Amino acid sequence: MIDGGERIVTAVSGGPDSVCLLKILFKLRDELKISLIVAHLDHGLRPREDEKETQFVSNLASRLNLALAYEKASNVTKAPGTSVEEKARGIRYQFFEKVLAEHNAQKVALGHNMNDQAETVLMHLLRGSGPTGLSGIPPVRENRFIRPLIQVTRDEIHAYLKQQEIPFMVDSSNLEKRYLRNKMRLELMPVLLAYQPRLIQHLGELASLCREENQFMEEEARKGFESVTLDSSKNAIDLSIASLQELPFPLQYRIIRQAIKQIKGNLRRIDIGHIKAIIDLANNVKPQLKTNLPEKLIVAKIYERLRFSLGTEVETSDYAYCIEQMGRFHLHEINQTILLEEQPTKAFLGYSPSPQEAFVDLDRIEWPLLIRNFRAGDEFMPLGLNGFRKVKDVFIDNKIPSDQRKKVPVLKSRDDIVWVCGIQIDQRYRVTEDTKRILRCRVE
Repeated sequence: MIDGGERIVTAVSGGPDSVCLLKILFKLRDELKISLIVAHLDHGLRPREDEKETQFVSNLASRLNLALAYEKASNVTKAPGTSVEEKARGIRYQFFEKVLAEHNAQKVALGHNMNDQAETVLMHLLRGSGPTGLSGIPPVRENRFIRPLIQVTRDEIHAYLKQQEIPFMVDSSNLEKRYLRNKMRLELMPVLLAYQPRLIQHLGELASLCREENQFMEEEARKGFESVTLDSSKNAIDLSIASLQELPFPLQYRIIRQAIKQIKGNLRRIDIGHIKAIIDLANNVKPQLKTNLPEKLIVAKIYERLRFSLGTEVETSDYAYCIEQMGRFHLHEINQTILLEEQPTKAFLGYSPSPQEAFVDLDRIEWPLLIRNFRAGDEFMPLGLNGFRKVKDVFIDNKIPSDQRKKVPVLKSRDDIVWVCGIQIDQRYRVTEDTKRILRCRVE
């Protein structure tokens, strides 16, 4: 957890765990070759008690001749998060990051003990969790946050404080049963301990075992994630459904978690039920489906792809541009440009256009042209066919996602669709041996 010469920020609330932690690190500071900074955050949720705790911690740091980093949270209830506990935790870790930077420190020591570990494992189990949740609280996270007391029980901590006659503060909110953790600690754990007196140790050992196995599986999942990823950006991740389905379920489960974490930044409010819903989505026979998950996460099946994204994209509005002559025209709604220019017939011979350009018979065109987005009911005569087809069916054939179809420009002459841009031209406007002039159309 600690290397010689490091500066350790010790989070001290004033409660028994954090006071015990500080006293022990202080006692071992020469042996470990470390220096200490005391960090205390006033959450502002209990005005009278918070002030007393702050004064207690300040006096403690002063007696030990240690620097004190202190901050008072302005308004915890308005911070991001779904519960007061989650909001407070977010503010707390922001404070720790700030203290690390200001004091050029390497680690933050936190006072979690084995009872906290056992309660966390049990809480995750009750909420519905897989092996990752059963790994509980990591003793070391990000090589910065360390928990030296994680294998020490609460009873041992209290016994040590009593033996050494070390004073500490008691947080009255720990007795409030409206918080799940407190309710478990005060009501459920005593009942379970009556059945198994070594429950705390057993749950701590379970967390340790799950964590070791989890680390191995996560590394395997990281390799699998790379092998099944088709496209990846900060806005979306596309996984190959076929490649994903070839892997064992435990790896599928973890790869999906990795995709969610990469897009959302965390796994808050994601449980095993959500993961199973995503796997069911991938296995569904329908080519296109989507499901909404917590915190605006959207997972969509798009033919052979499984796309993870956040629901922040604004739907493309309808657009239409009248084009009087050849030139370059910008389509603001989709941030694309269409180029229309005459192409010499000699240069066309043997030329193979890219999907983003098309060549049509200029003499069959009637100006002005209209370029707009796809609308329901659109139909045309695709190249090579003598009958009409709906543009929607052509989209399905080409596996164009339904949420992307309104972005596809359609070039029209009179009432005819000349070109479904990037996909297909109309048979009636194709270049033939009799064509005298060619119009080159290109979307950039």
